Amino acid sequence: MRNEKEIAQYYLRTKILGAYENADLIWQSDSEGNLKRTFDDSFVYSDDNHHTIERDMEVDGKVFRVHSVFPIKSTSTPTKKILKIIESDCEKSLKNA
Repeated sequence: MRNEKEIAQYYLRTKILGAYENADLIWQSDSEGNLKRTFDDSFVYSDDNHHTIERDMEVDGKVFRVHSVFPIKSTSTPTKKILKIIESDCEKSLKNA
């Protein structure tokens, strides 16, 4: 287990706390010159619509292939999506009251 000073130094260097601390941080530049943060144990690629990050995750001795897909142009934000869910739940509650 790492001590608190090492954890703090890692956070200051990477701005990430926890999950990926066993993998080294890599900054990749896309065709437009934008820098993206990734890890030495992941593969990143993009097409016209999405950025995809692939990496292997081991849990209890089993290896899982994780694919994270991020739209380049989103139609909504996470905040807007959660507000829509809350609003929908409120409307359902009012109908059932």
